[in-house]
Amino acid sequence: MRSHYRQAMEALVLSPEARERIGTKLRRPRRGMRFRPAAVAAAAVLVLALGATAAASGVALHELPAVVLQSLQPVRLSDTDQGITMTVQSATVENGVFTAYITLTDDEGRSRLEQGADFYDSYRISAPFGANLLTCGCEPLGYDAFSESYGYLITIKAKDGEGGAVDFSNKKFTFSARQLLVGQAKGQIVALRPHWSSVPLFPADTTRYILGGSGEGFKTYNGWTSGGEALVLQPGGWELRVTEGVSISAAGFVGEQFHLQVRYDGTGPDDHGQVKLLTPEGGEVPCPVSLSFRDEDGTKYDEHIYDISSEELSGCTLAGEFTIGGYLLDGDWKVTFALEN
Repeated sequence: MRSHYRQAMEALVLSPEARERIGTKLRRPRRGMRFRPAAVAAAAVLVLALGATAAASGVALHELPAVVLQSLQPVRLSDTDQGITMTVQSATVENGVFTAYITLTDDEGRSRLEQGADFYDSYRISAPFGANLLTCGCEPLGYDAFSESYGYLITIKAKDGEGGAVDFSNKKFTFSARQLLVGQAKGQIVALRPHWSSVPLFPADTTRYILGGSGEGFKTYNGWTSGGEALVLQPGGWELRVTEGVSISAAGFVGEQFHLQVRYDGTGPDDHGQVKLLTPEGGEVPCPVSLSFRDEDGTKYDEHIYDISSEELSGCTLAGEFTIGGYLLDGDWKVTFALEN
């Protein structure tokens, strides 16, 4: 397996510090190791997967869609700031869509990227002539422990003032980022069964300015008042800690719908999560509306609204995943490169 990584390392652009750490791992003697048959088989599959990935793109150590791998052109140019190296490993422009495979490595070896990092909407690409709007997408590819790099697939579409597509006709591009969100922690709950019988049937409510939301019923939610405000539960009406930094701060029935309010107790720049209300059979209860707001002190809340009766609620459990904490790291990462026709 180490030989496959050596081949991939030769193609993957990393900072000298990260490359030296990886080289040390490869040179480290392994003595007295005994493998079970299952472990040997798993290692063989991993070697094949690594070999196939490296051969397909020449640079990828993160899982990329095959159609993307086939179209990417090697770039392999980097910029370093705040001890973190950003590398544009490869990129392409097809049908007016710019796509780039980006990696980040922590040259200081402080494991700031292990839980992931977010560009926090600070990344930019030099826009083509006539573009008034850039639609950007950033798909995390995960952390590769061996190369100590976190990968991303960036897609950017350009549109003119009327919403029409604008082609990236320039051959020269500059990709830049001004800020990273690092050091976040992840937590989860699995099959948590609260004492639903204590949920108030007539909870206290209030109005809050809604920062955002989701669900097919978001726009038609009957709790909208005016000026971007909507009816939500009064925080503190029903308390339940679910995981580190996350609590349920209110719950109850408003009309025929069940409201569940999640509070993020920390002060992370982008605390967020996903909550699922599961039936006794393991099915997910539909959640047509989710609302996000903050209190006067900045505390973040997500209120989820479900179509379920109090009788049906009694056997349900909660599951969820949460990302909290972290801090913003300001910097100036900029890579200019050209693509062939």
